[in-house]
Amino acid sequence: MILPTKHVDLRHSLLGAGATLLRHMQSPQTVTALWERVRGNPEVSVYWRFVLALDFLFAIQAIDWVDGLLVRRKP
Repeated sequence: MILPTKHVDLRHSLLGAGATLLRHMQSPQTVTALWERVRGNPEVSVYWRFVLALDFLFAIQAIDWVDGLLVRRKP
């Protein structure tokens, strides 16, 4: 479920959901603001997938938590 496989499409994997979140994180924002932006997106669509995708992005150090805001890390 983290990575796409022969049986799991990219949009149903956490990698796909994480990529969707990163596309919507052009500036620092709250968790609620990010959820409101992506909740209609089919890659995320439900809150538990949103939370797992955020966990995944924290685990791979793609995002940070700074002063109560989610911030996309620079590569």
